[in-house]
Amino acid sequence: MDVICSTYGSEVVKHPDRWHPEVMLRRSDPIAHQLVALGFARGAAQQLSRAGTIVSVGAGATVCREGERGLEAFLILDGEAQVLLGDRTVTLGPGEVVGELATLDRTRMRNATVVAATDLLALVFDVRTFAALADDPALHGALRPDRVAA
Repeated sequence: MDVICSTYGSEVVKHPDRWHPEVMLRRSDPIAHQLVALGFARGAAQQLSRAGTIVSVGAGATVCREGERGLEAFLILDGEAQVLLGDRTVTLGPGEVVGELATLDRTRMRNATVVAATDLLALVFDVRTFAALADDPALHGALRPDRVAA
């Protein structure tokens, strides 16, 4: 196979039979590989990797603030986040989602503040993208966890 381009350790290769954008294959997708290692199915991991934008958040930075409108949701890839809900603190890590409740329900404001407990690497999804992904049966359970806040 001919390599078309190579960026960040990821190569896009030409289909052996013909050249057409719809038949391009990604040989290596490090974010998808990381998601698979976290327990996501391969197809779901590739879908999430393509749909999200990678963000890096420094330790101590606020990811989401209680009372704000939910404009995005975050899937943690590396590091830990603390969810501050009243007098409770919950720590979330790789493979877990934060900010999903207010992102999915446009009538509610964020009900918790989320702070990066360590340096954090995450995939961020805007409202429409996250809603579409969360409605996918293959992703529903992972993107809509059964909890009160995050």
